[in-house]
Amino acid sequence: MLGEAAVGGGRIEGVTTTSSGLGDSGSAFPGALLVATPQIEEPTFRRTVILLLEHLADGSLGVVLNDPSSVPAAEVMPMWSGVLHTDICVGGPVQTDAAVAVARLDPAATASPPEGLRPIAGPWAVVDLDSEPMATSGAIVDAQLFLGYAGWGAGQLAGELRTGSWWVVDSAPGDLALGRRRGREGAWWSVLRRQRNDLRLASTFPEDPSLN
Repeated sequence: MLGEAAVGGGRIEGVTTTSSGLGDSGSAFPGALLVATPQIEEPTFRRTVILLLEHLADGSLGVVLNDPSSVPAAEVMPMWSGVLHTDICVGGPVQTDAAVAVARLDPAATASPPEGLRPIAGPWAVVDLDSEPMATSGAIVDAQLFLGYAGWGAGQLAGELRTGSWWVVDSAPGDLALGRRRGREGAWWSVLRRQRNDLRLASTFPEDPSLN
């Protein structure tokens, strides 16, 4: 279920196009952000912000927004170099040679995006990298190429949410650029600081929890 993507094909099979509804901070849904809580100390996911692309009974899939790299997107997907942001981001530890492109759509295109763009929720869509770039570029405001993704098996993400590993918050239109603009730490703080609840206070947590 978690899908397959490949450099050169760049497709994720089975990505859902249905959202369970925005605004429910107690459960995950496509288009939401998963923000790592301080209890995650594993370097791969520590202080990550993940855009959730799929959340179904048999598994979940997302991309890490705030793990930028200096690898040019043109080296991986040269056909799309005029549409994608210049550098790639590391999307997660699963299939790290797989290319996944996520786009922020123009508001006018969200209701009926052109072929080659698979809507997720809100302004977000997965780009079919086998499609013709010129056919989709007019509908895209911003697009980011990721290598790899974050994946969870059946019930795994729900279990991590129950144990307090992730906060679930709404995404914002500018979030696709979070990592490349602010880096890992800056993006994590930025997402928490814009919250209007107790999560805003979490942005003040020291890097070393023992100092709190």
